[in-house]
Amino acid sequence: MTGRREQGFTLIEALVALAIVSMVVISFLGIRTTALVDATQARNWRLAREIAEEKMSELQAGARETPAQSGQQQRLERYEGWSFKVVIGETSVAEEESQLANAAAGEDGEGGDRVEWQRNRENYRKATDQGLSYAEYTDKLAEEEMKRQLEEKAPSETEFEEVAVVVYYPKLDATYEGEKDSLMIKSRLSTLALAGLTPEQAAAVASAKGQAPATAGGPTGGSSGAEGGK
Repeated sequence: MTGRREQGFTLIEALVALAIVSMVVISFLGIRTTALVDATQARNWRLAREIAEEKMSELQAGARETPAQSGQQQRLERYEGWSFKVVIGETSVAEEESQLANAAAGEDGEGGDRVEWQRNRENYRKATDQGLSYAEYTDKLAEEEMKRQLEEKAPSETEFEEVAVVVYYPKLDATYEGEKDSLMIKSRLSTLALAGLTPEQAAAVASAKGQAPATAGGPTGGSSGAEGGK
């Protein structure tokens, strides 16, 4: 009887020890997984900032074959699922910041989709008020924007615009497929740099528009900071 009790007690001890070891191993694996996720998130944030600063530097230097197109999201071929967007103009930058904030605040991770839906609904309402279809209304907006651009001053080293570069990258703890994290940096750049023209070319454009050429002077601007969001 004594031998059997000792064998049973030893078996219980082994089971308890195994349970303790299992808990320790699982906890260790959980810590390693969390550390790996944190390290990857930090790496993605640093990479996103480097990309944003690189794109902003290109804009500042006027190192583009064509003028920057505000609001056009472009894929980054080097990184799967990554993209960036240039936003030009104080109003447009403020609107973009608002969208990022709304997306970050959305509990279901679909804040950006809600903002887009609300904008489309507002455009449908305005189109209806003007007796136009949605397509006709968007065409009208495009024509008005083109007219505004044609009437703008020629690019100049002394005229500045607020500019933001937003980089989007895959969210690690995404709640739905395709959810993105984002990072934004802002700056004020000369319209000459944004147009990618030389001072001589800008002077020719000013002459064609019947405008006096602007005098050179002042820096083209620099990054003013970064913001992260969903």
